[in-house]
Amino acid sequence: MSSQRFCFLMRNLRFDNFTDREQRREIDKLAAIRELFEIILHNFQTNFIPSEYLTIDEQLISFRGRCSFRQYIPSKPAGYGIKIFALVDVKNAYTYNLEVYVGTQPDGPYKINNSPNNVVTRLVQPIEGTKRNITIDNWFTSLPLVLQLLEEKKLTVVGTMRRNKTCIPKQFADPKNRPINLSLFGFHKDCTLTSYVPKKNKVVIAVSTLHHDNNKDPTGDNWR
Repeated sequence: MSSQRFCFLMRNLRFDNFTDREQRREIDKLAAIRELFEIILHNFQTNFIPSEYLTIDEQLISFRGRCSFRQYIPSKPAGYGIKIFALVDVKNAYTYNLEVYVGTQPDGPYKINNSPNNVVTRLVQPIEGTKRNITIDNWFTSLPLVLQLLEEKKLTVVGTMRRNKTCIPKQFADPKNRPINLSLFGFHKDCTLTSYVPKKNKVVIAVSTLHHDNNKDPTGDNWR
């Protein structure tokens, strides 16, 4: 199509009732796209059966326009944009659930807790009770969350942990005087804790409710 036709469509195409948008925005920062967003999520989950392995992470969608919940994250390639939490199928890279981070919502039905634990429990709602595995990074991972997902949601977890967590034994968190490529394993009920030294003075700590032994993948020595 011509650029003139494209600009005409962009000016006139709407997926939302503009006449009452400001009223809805008083209780929902995502009011402009809420209905369309929920329809898209419904279609994501209706038309695909995820594999047994999924992952949760955040993504910054590049955007520099006017938006009350635009984020600046210098560590991300885009820098400025809209932050989205996503539940994605590992085998097919298929997005199964999404949540847009809009900061603190006004009082009302859309006001939610944005703590890592609450973000994860909301994202996994469509797969509760299916005994699938979720992989998460150290921003999300905590021992209470891992146990909650196992006991209440019937989901296993593999996640890295920050070494300042109080549940981690001191010898697991301290990489000093430990040989490179050495792994320590700790077992407690349904959880396995692993501490790995990929290089001098660096330690990677992971917790799992999927694994229950000290077997190592022979191809997994190149941790980053």
